[in-house]
Amino acid sequence: MESTGVHIAVRDILLVGMELGLFVFLVVLHRWKLKAARYYRAKTSVRQREWLSLIGQEAFHYAERVFTHYDGPAKLNEAVKYVLERSDRQGLQVTYPEIRAVIEKAWAETK
Repeated sequence: MESTGVHIAVRDILLVGMELGLFVFLVVLHRWKLKAARYYRAKTSVRQREWLSLIGQEAFHYAERVFTHYDGPAKLNEAVKYVLERSDRQGLQVTYPEIRAVIEKAWAETK
């Protein structure tokens, strides 16, 4: 009879230990997920900025060569349209100030 009581106590202790282990594992997994999400957001934004800079240069040179008969603001407008079209195809959300900044940076680098 006592043997059965000991087995039940051991089983209960093992179950509590397993539950505690599972809880610790889930906490560690959740923290890792948060770190991974922060890392992904940081790397994605760096890649997006690099991509946006390259597309801004491309848009500037495109507008300069294709729209030679346009004035400065019209060329800027065409370059902005170019960046918007490319960013839409990539599925990226880009603001007008960001677009204008990369195009004007490309313009400044040519001077």
